[in-house]
Parts: sequence; structure tokens; C-alpha cells
Amino acid sequence: MSSMYGRTNDGATIHGAFERVAQDLPDRDAVVSAAGATTYAELAAESRRIAHHLIALGVRPGTVVPLVARRSAGLTAALLGVLMAGGAYGILDMRWPAPRIAQFLHTMRPPVVLADTAGSARLEQAAIDHLTFTDLRNQAAVEGTSADPLPEVQPDACATVFWTSGSTGTPKAVLSPHQATTRLFTPKAFMDFGEAPVMIHAAAVAWDAFTLELWGMLLTGGTAVVHEEDLLLPPAIRAYISDFGATHLFLTPSLFDVIAGGDIDCLAGLRAVLLGGDKPSPASCRRLFEAYPGIELYNGYGPVESCVFATTHRITEADTRTADGIPAGLPVPGTDLHIVRDGALVPCGEPGEVAIGGTGLALGYLDAPGPTAAAFRNILVDGNERRVYLSGDQGWLDESGSLHFAGRKDAQIKVAGHRIEPAEIEAAAHSLGSKRSVIMPIPDRNGTPRIILFAETPGTAMTEQDMQSGIRALLPAYMVPSKVHFVSSMPLLENTKINKRELSALFGYNC
Repeated sequence: MSSMYGRTNDGATIHGAFERVAQDLPDRDAVVSAAGATTYAELAAESRRIAHHLIALGVRPGTVVPLVARRSAGLTAALLGVLMAGGAYGILDMRWPAPRIAQFLHTMRPPVVLADTAGSARLEQAAIDHLTFTDLRNQAAVEGTSADPLPEVQPDACATVFWTSGSTGTPKAVLSPHQATTRLFTPKAFMDFGEAPVMIHAAAVAWDAFTLELWGMLLTGGTAVVHEEDLLLPPAIRAYISDFGATHLFLTPSLFDVIAGGDIDCLAGLRAVLLGGDKPSPASCRRLFEAYPGIELYNGYGPVESCVFATTHRITEADTRTADGIPAGLPVPGTDLHIVRDGALVPCGEPGEVAIGGTGLALGYLDAPGPTAAAFRNILVDGNERRVYLSGDQGWLDESGSLHFAGRKDAQIKVAGHRIEPAEIEAAAHSLGSKRSVIMPIPDRNGTPRIILFAETPGTAMTEQDMQSGIRALLPAYMVPSKVHFVSSMPLLENTKINKRELSALFGYNC
């Protein structure tokens, strides 16, 4: 049975869509965790109290409020409170190095910084003023719900700030509007979640898959089951299905490969598995269909500048045996897809750069007019100008209009679903004393890409392990090279670019 609650969400704000569901399903569990369950009515009431208190603290429409926290019901209430106050939220992963968190906070210039217990300890180490969720809830409860109306917010206002790796060596803040999220859960959504869906909520807090797992449930009358550990392993998946009735699960293809090859039985009982962040393995998909022929399996593609998914495809067993591989799929509602070359559309079947338009597009990058102008352009479509995001991804459209992914036009790489610009890692190596360095994604024997850093030996008495540790203190764990190799000088081509083939061969890599 289809969910009846998506039909009111088209063109809505995130919190507006949530409140309509809360009115219809006040007693249904919205968020479930080891600490217990929070109903829609309880979550809505607490979020409104928090919103009024945040307004008293200076949050206004257009304000970006950072939160340093892990997944929890308390985080969800704080997010809704920020949105109801008219602000936008930016979640910072408390596992990130303190200098990175401080850099992001400086960029956002917020009136208040919020944190849970673990995030608070991280901020105290960095001597950063903040307000804990506990104090926020307590202060909001004392004040109660004000009679003053909350501000009206338009669907095209900024709701979320996502951080993505930057090609200049500095990360970028992507400003995503409410409608970029709500477009995914309209009557013609990319999939039917069914009646009372229950989704495992395990994505990294700063990733847009977090949006899919949380708002995908709370805007359609579903329940988000919070996974509180860092890694999602088969025993936990099995427990969420048996103990909480989990029906939906999002996985990166790399994690899906591990599960499909090791403990595919842990997926028994799910209605649907959603894949995103990289190209799925046909062999792993076949294993799932062989084990559970009736399960729904989806492939989703989309940069964070188009929030979660720009295209999706329900994978069939036949897709796993085609020469072209598994399609990235058709555009989701509110999304336009074009293939361009030199700014002009190319005919169906011809390769080019993937250009994405529609209501899912980000507003741009925070305080970065240059990168915004370079990435978000106007192109002519049927004689009309359309604003699009030039993704840098290469692909082509088949006769049905379905997208097929064909790599990158630049050096950007994907590791475990994370988008990584090598320049950001190379900039960290430069800050540690290496005059010249280069990142290469080199697959291991299972085909999984590893980040390998080749760097000119720093002038100090630094070892390769010291360089790796230094980068770990500056960047998130998923950006830390698995191996560092020092060279006295880089081998160069005639055009003075680094000879990557010769460099990798020096250390026995077959590239």
C-alpha cells in the first residue's frame, strides 16, 4: 500500500511537511533508538519549543546553525527546531579533526553552536563556545511554547549546508534548499516506500544520505531507527529487522559488496535496499536476487549539489547481465538531466558531461562566488535558458532517457561513497612540508580503491608514517591516505606534469 502522506509535500518546506504528517500520525514512532521511541507528536512539540528558544538566541531566516553531534532523536529535534526558526542547519561530524571543525565554524559565523554530549567534549578541547542539546532542551522547556508565530519560510530557502571536498584544496559549503529534499518524497517520488516504512538510520551525519534516511521517513509517515555506532555491520542489521521491523536500508556499493559476499542473510526481511555513492557491482546484485527474489533493489546517482539523488533505477536481474552495466536511471521528480559538451546539448547516446537542473539544485556555495559561477551555469534547452549544475561526471542517455555513468572528466575520486578532491589531500601534505605531491586511487586485490599519496620528501626529519599521522590530524578519516611514499623529486612528463605511470611503477603498483 502506498503512503498517503507524500501527496501534501510538493513545494513544501521540510518542517512544514513534517508537521502535516505529525498532525495525521501523532502517536506513530518517528525516531527509535536504544534510548527509546519518540512519537511524531512528541518530536513536533519539542521542536517548536526549541525553535522559539533559538529565535531568542538570535537565529533568523538565513542563519546557518552548526551542530556537532551523532545521530539521535535529540539531534532530530534540534534540526527541526533550527528549520522552524527559519534557519538552515549544518551538521559537523564530531569525529573530524578539531582544526577542520573550527574552520567550518569560522566560515558559517553562527550566532550559536549546538552539540550533543560527544560533540560538546570535542568543542571543549578546541575551546569553542557552544550550547549542549541538554541545556537547549531544558531552557526551551522552561520557557515553554511562545504564542508568537514562527517565521514563514519559502521552499526555495536554504535548509541544509553540506560540506564537500574542494578542488582548490579547501572544502566547499553547499547550500541546499528545502525543496531539494521535499521533491524526493512527492506523490511521484522515485520509489514507493509503502505503508509505515522503517528505515535504518546509519549514514554519516554530514553526508546527504543522512537526508534520505531521516527526512525520507519523517516526511512520509515512516520511522527512522537510529544506529548509534560508527560502522553498520550485519549483526546490527539483523537486529534492527527482527527487533524494530526495519524495512528499508541504504548502503554504499562497497559495503553492499562486503555484505553480499559475506553475510547476505542479514538482509532477510527487508522490503528494499537502496544503493548510492558509486557504481554497483552486478555480481553482488545477482547474489541478492538469488537469495531474495522479491526484494526491491535501487541504484541512485547524484552529487550533493542535487541533494541525495538526481536519478534512480530499480535494478532487475537482467540489468546485471548487460554489457553497459547497471544504469544510473531516470531523473527523480523535480529534476532535469542533460548531457552537454562545450555548453551545448549532445544527441541521445553520445557521451558528455552530466548537467543537472530542477528544484533539487543547490543555491550555490557559501561565500564562494567564483566556484558557484563556475559550477552553476545557464544552458539553452529548447530555446530557453535553464540553470544547471555541471557535475564533472561523464555519461550518456539511452533511448529511454536513462543515464549511464561513464567516469569523471577530472581527478575527483570516490572512496566508500565519499567524494574526494585529491587537491585537498595534497594541500594538507604541502602544509606539512612537502613541496609537491600527488594522490592516486590504486585498487587493492579486491578492486577496492585505496588512496595512495606520493610526496616529495619534506625538508624536516619527517617519516612517511609522520606524514600520514599529520594528515589524519587535519582531514576526516576517509581522506587519509592508506599509504604514503616519499620521493626525492617527482618524475615529470615533457609538459612538466607529474608522470603518474612512472611514479606508481617505482613502488610496484600496476596502474
